[in-house]
Amino acid sequence: MPVQPHSPLLRALQAADLDRLMDLQRAAYGPHFLEPAPVLARRLAVAPDTAWVLEDRPGLCAYLVAYRSRLGRVTPLHAVFEPAPDADTLYLHDLAVHPAAAGQGLGPRLVAHALAQARAQGLGFAALVAVQGSQAFWGRQGFSAGCVAAEAVPALHSYGPQAAYMVHPLQAPG
Repeated sequence: MPVQPHSPLLRALQAADLDRLMDLQRAAYGPHFLEPAPVLARRLAVAPDTAWVLEDRPGLCAYLVAYRSRLGRVTPLHAVFEPAPDADTLYLHDLAVHPAAAGQGLGPRLVAHALAQARAQGLGFAALVAVQGSQAFWGRQGFSAGCVAAEAVPALHSYGPQAAYMVHPLQAPG
């Protein structure tokens, strides 16, 4: 019987992961999208239960950082999260997969986990800003073009001219 490759461990992102997370971010993103470690640490501090990593023997191979928000709101690039007390949306701020782990389904695995968590918490939507030509990937995950609130337009523009706000309505399975 052939040996099945093992699946990376899905677990909560921890403060001790930040150096490795920074390494993964540098491998996955262009320079405009690299965010400073203090901002990432603060995000983790304000939304620790909506940040996950996939870890394999060599280290972190993917991560997703999100927070509870309101539909149509966007956190500017390089800004600290402000979770909404009256949240209706899980905002997926940052998904990165190490290029060496590309094509293994890690991004969709993290997204599916985040959407399941959002549904379990009774949130009605997931939303994000697609960058670096990732709209097709997000479309395959069930997201489509959405509208940002008027006050969120400058925040959306902080991601560059090709950025697109995308939304996934969440419904309870069944």
